[in-house]
Amino acid sequence: MDEPWYSKLHWQILVGLIFAFIYAVVVRQIVGIEPVRAVPTDASTAVGAAQATVDGAVDFTRQRQTTMQTLATWRAPFAFVGDLFLRLLTMMIVPLILATVVSGIARMGSPENLGRVGLRTIGYYLITTFLAVIGGLLIVNILGPGKGLDLSIGGTESLEPTPLADVFLNIVPEQPIGAFASGDMLPTIFVAVLTGIGLLVVGEPAKPVAEFFQGFEALVLKIVDWVLALAPIGVAGLLVDTMLDPELVDLVAFLSDLGVYMIAVLGGLALHALVTLPLLLWLIAGRSPWTYAGALAPALMTAFSTASSSGTYPLTRECVTDRAGVSETSADFVLPLGATINMDGTALYEAVAAIFIANALGIDITFAQQVIIVLTATLAAVGAAGVPSAGLVTMIIVLESVGLPAEGYGLVVAVDRILDMSRTTVNVWGDSVGAAVVEAWMPSTAESAA
Repeated sequence: MDEPWYSKLHWQILVGLIFAFIYAVVVRQIVGIEPVRAVPTDASTAVGAAQATVDGAVDFTRQRQTTMQTLATWRAPFAFVGDLFLRLLTMMIVPLILATVVSGIARMGSPENLGRVGLRTIGYYLITTFLAVIGGLLIVNILGPGKGLDLSIGGTESLEPTPLADVFLNIVPEQPIGAFASGDMLPTIFVAVLTGIGLLVVGEPAKPVAEFFQGFEALVLKIVDWVLALAPIGVAGLLVDTMLDPELVDLVAFLSDLGVYMIAVLGGLALHALVTLPLLLWLIAGRSPWTYAGALAPALMTAFSTASSSGTYPLTRECVTDRAGVSETSADFVLPLGATINMDGTALYEAVAAIFIANALGIDITFAQQVIIVLTATLAAVGAAGVPSAGLVTMIIVLESVGLPAEGYGLVVAVDRILDMSRTTVNVWGDSVGAAVVEAWMPSTAESAA
């Protein structure tokens, strides 16, 4: 007998999101979160206008401070619950990566299987990221967001991007324990992959170690189940925290000034998530995209709320293996790698943002420069951490690759949170589709896991 709908995690999360949205909208109305005009319209003389401007600015500042204090009061409990849930998920990432990657590689049976799976996984990620960027550029060139805008980057704080050479160098940790403690994903995966390969090569003498990791994996997965039981409440808290963020106070102005840019990003993400990836899932893996998306619903909702593909990883793995039926052998290798280097949505976002910034500053981008943007965004996405707004930092690499000022990132910060949630959902969807595609490419791997 099927379980009642209200006992299923994705429906619980959806109900939590609905209540959170209603609560946030009501609070915005009660608090009066919309921006206030600083200059009264009844100042008829030059002196009166000047005094009115000063008085209006003082009143505006006081009113804004009061609004922010009231908003913080309504927001604080939910921010605490959301942060606590995110901390619990984050706490499990390194143990889960170590346990599942090592055990997943050990279950592959031979180094030859590992080599084939690894090449296909990385190939899939590079191809889909490349396609995502191309799709984003097509839409942004058609819509032309930013053209005619008089935007300034003066006074914007600069951020220093991490050179791509350092990104790849930092994959090898100087101290593995330090990498685990700091939660660095690429070094953690590197150590886990080396350990798993070592277990495969050594064979029988290393069997006790392999059994230890299998037991450790079972323990970690049980704790993850306990944490995920809190997902409906935690996700609701995160959504309220986002909607009542003081940075989103002037939403109407942001949408009117940056609306076309947002449409370009969201349109590119929709093209990739609803056309490109489903076609790959259907043609290669032979799976129904609709059914597969339904199985991934809890992970996709959580990714949208947390804006963290790494933080969503525990739930993504459970959905891919338990709900969608992908083999653990495939999922435990493909998903951790994807949570770190497969950033389809992030790469697309960075490319579209670069074109928007160039348009807004009145700078023409040539075809050759767009080719550079495609290549740089694809590679820079590899170094983007799976945490909220990580793409803003790697985006600087893309901007500087075509001679755009790094400070230009400040032009898109205003609406980044909304787009971050959307592109993270696409990142997680791409990882999940990758697990099914790689499994279809390597049927012998799935058999060896049985």
